[in-house]
Amino acid sequence: MFAAVLLAAAAAPAQAGAPTTVEPAVATAPARSPPKPRADEMVCKREPVLGSRMKERVCLTQADWEQRRADARADIEKAQTNNPIK
Repeated sequence: MFAAVLLAAAAAPAQAGAPTTVEPAVATAPARSPPKPRADEMVCKREPVLGSRMKERVCLTQADWEQRRADARADIEKAQTNNPIK
């Protein structure tokens, strides 16, 4: 519907001598993200279990989650480095 209105507006010829005005776009406020948990705050997440369709609940502190993420990233970067075997 919106595309049809834009297409019709673009196809309509402008009147000679008539000033054209452009309406400003509606500004929207940026979406607020939830507050970041403190390092010592417990955070629970549901993680998939290998070989199962079920997920298990894992509760760790925010610092532990960040450490876990950093370790996983380091493992991936180590596996992706191109070091020839001597």
